[in-house]
Amino acid sequence: MAESAHSTATLRLTMGDLRIVHPITVPNAAVPAAEIVPALQGLVNAVVEAAERGKAISCRKGCGACCRQLVPVSRTEGERLLRVVEAMSVERREILKAKFAAAEAAIEAAGLKEHKGRSDRELSTTYFAMGVPCPFLEDESCSIHPERPLVCREYLVTSPAALCAGPSQEGVTPVAVPKVSMAARGLQEDGDDWFPLALLMAWARTRPRKAAKRTGPVWVQRFLKRLSSGG
Repeated sequence: MAESAHSTATLRLTMGDLRIVHPITVPNAAVPAAEIVPALQGLVNAVVEAAERGKAISCRKGCGACCRQLVPVSRTEGERLLRVVEAMSVERREILKAKFAAAEAAIEAAGLKEHKGRSDRELSTTYFAMGVPCPFLEDESCSIHPERPLVCREYLVTSPAALCAGPSQEGVTPVAVPKVSMAARGLQEDGDDWFPLALLMAWARTRPRKAAKRTGPVWVQRFLKRLSSGG
């Protein structure tokens, strides 16, 4: 009998008051970390669903104020997103490249291209004030919603959606969602390897070309270890 190409295990996680029971399926073969991103997306979705249960979520398609926030993306997610872009039509890729170029120029002009040494609060406040839309934003909605970054999945509010556009975010009430996305940072190597989503194409020009390959279960073990240690 041929050996199965994938393994499925049921994860049981306790995160504060939340109890998460979620099946996760990954390749048995040695693969780049980007190959397990779909499994991580499913896990984050399960955590978010547990956190939002019983709450009236205000987020709706078309209210894209949050798509002007600083979105930290790990190297592993970046590699996955580049594949998503490469699978698009030539015309759509060219439109996206122009949007990314415009975002990069605005970020560089504001002196935010290098994030090291700055506090998260300073970065996020300054970035949001610039009003730079995510290049994937179309008609105030995410054009890659099924493939959106992990941290985007974790951001939901119960306050009126109109408040999210305010410069100081006054009155905005986010849902308390455990930041599972943090564990994706440094997954492939030690270090806080993240960059703003709007700089995806800039990162692609200088990104590490060699990527380690591990079996899916080993990647998941590394992710869970980082999750338990706080990322």
